[in-house]
Amino acid sequence: MDSMVIIVFSSVAFLLFLMVLGIPIGFALAVVGLTGYTYLEGWQVALNQLSMVTWEHALSYTFACVPLFILTGEFAYQGGFATDFYTGVQKWFSRLPGGLLITAFMSCAGFAAVTGSSTATVASIGSMSYPELKKHGYDPGLSLAGLSAGGTLGILIPPSLGMVFYAIVTEQSIGKLFIAGIFPGILLAFLFCLLSYGIARINPALAPRGSEATWGERFKIIPRMSIIPIVFFIIIGGIYAGIYTPTEAAGCATLFILICSFVTGRFNWRGFVASLVRAGQLTAMVLTIVAGGILYARFLVLTDSMPKMIGFITSTGMGPIAFLLVLIPIYCVLGMFLDIYGMMIVTLPIVFPIIVKLGVDPIFFGVFITVMCEIALITPPVGVNTYVAAALGGAEAKMGSIFIWILPYFFVMILLVIILILYPDVALWLPRNSA
Repeated sequence: MDSMVIIVFSSVAFLLFLMVLGIPIGFALAVVGLTGYTYLEGWQVALNQLSMVTWEHALSYTFACVPLFILTGEFAYQGGFATDFYTGVQKWFSRLPGGLLITAFMSCAGFAAVTGSSTATVASIGSMSYPELKKHGYDPGLSLAGLSAGGTLGILIPPSLGMVFYAIVTEQSIGKLFIAGIFPGILLAFLFCLLSYGIARINPALAPRGSEATWGERFKIIPRMSIIPIVFFIIIGGIYAGIYTPTEAAGCATLFILICSFVTGRFNWRGFVASLVRAGQLTAMVLTIVAGGILYARFLVLTDSMPKMIGFITSTGMGPIAFLLVLIPIYCVLGMFLDIYGMMIVTLPIVFPIIVKLGVDPIFFGVFITVMCEIALITPPVGVNTYVAAALGGAEAKMGSIFIWILPYFFVMILLVIILILYPDVALWLPRNSA
C-alpha cells in the first residue's frame, strides 16, 4: 500500500482516538492537522498554516452570517415570537388526530426558519409543546421522540448552520444551499406530520386530539404569529430574488427581530445579553471546527492521496447513485459517534472530491449530507437531540422508549434521502431558477 495512503488512514485513526478521549472535534482536527503538516512540511509551516486558516475565516465576510443567524433565533425566542407562532399553530391544528404533535412539527419548521440550530429548535419548541402533550395524555416516548425528530428541521430548513458550515468548507454558495433546502425541509416536515397523523389514527390513545379553538380565536392569533414567517421571507425572499447576500439577509433578519422586540415592548437587557453570549459561544465553536477542519483538509491535499482514492472509486464502475446509496449506511454509523460538524469535517475532504468527479451536483450533495447529519442527531448513542428532548421529559423520559419511537421517524428520514437521490430536482429546481 502507498505510504501516503497509510498516512491518511493513520490520521483518521488518530482523529477518532482523540475524539474517544473526549477532546472536542475542533481541537482534535487541529492536532491531527498540525501533526500531519509537521511530519510532511515542518513545524514552522504547520504553525503558519494554522494561523492563516484561523485568521482568514475569522475575518471572512461569509462567516459573519453565523453569529447573525444565531442572534436572530435567540432574539425570536427571548422576545416570545416563537411562543406566539406555536400558540397560533396549536389553535389551527390541535384538533386533528395527533394534532399536538403536528403542531410541534410545524412549530419546529417555523422556528427553524429563523435559526440554524437543531438543538435550539428542540429546546425552544420542546419547552413549550411538551407540557401540552403531557397535559393531553400523549405517550411520553412518542412525544419526546417526535420532538427529537422535529428539531432536526433546524438544520435543513434555511437558514441552516450546517449548510453554512458545508458551504465554507467546500466553497459553495450559501444562498443556493439555503434555497435548495426549502422543498426537502417542507417535505420532511409534511412526512413527519403524516406519520404522526397515521399513528394517532391507528391508536388514538397514544396521541389524543387537543383543545378546541373557535374560528375567532384562530383568526385573532394570525397577526401575532406572523413575525416568524416574515423573518423567513426576509431571509429567503431576498436571497432568492438576488436582492442581497446571505450575510446581508442575516443582518436584516436580526435587525427586524430586534425592532419587533422594541415595538412590542418585549425587549429586556437580560435577554439581550444572554443572546449575545449564546451567539458568541456557538460562533467560537463553529470557527474552531472550521479552522481545524480546513487545516486537516489541507494536510490531506499534501499527501496527494485523493487522486488515488478517486481513481479507485471510478475504476470500480460505481455510478453516482450507487455511491450515494453506499454513503447512507456509512453516515448512519458515523452518526452514532459524531455530531453534525464532526461528520462533515471528517468525511468531506475525502468524499467531496469523489462526488464532484462522479458528476454529483455539489449543491445537491450539501442537502444530502445535511439530511444525513439530521439522522445523526437522533441515532444512539450520541443522538444529541434525543438527550435534549429527554431532559425536557424529566423523570418520565425513558431512553429505551424514546429510541423505539425514534425508529419510525428514522425511516421517514431515510425515505426522504431515497427520494432526493432518485429525484434530485426536489432540491435543485429552486436554486436553478433563482436570481
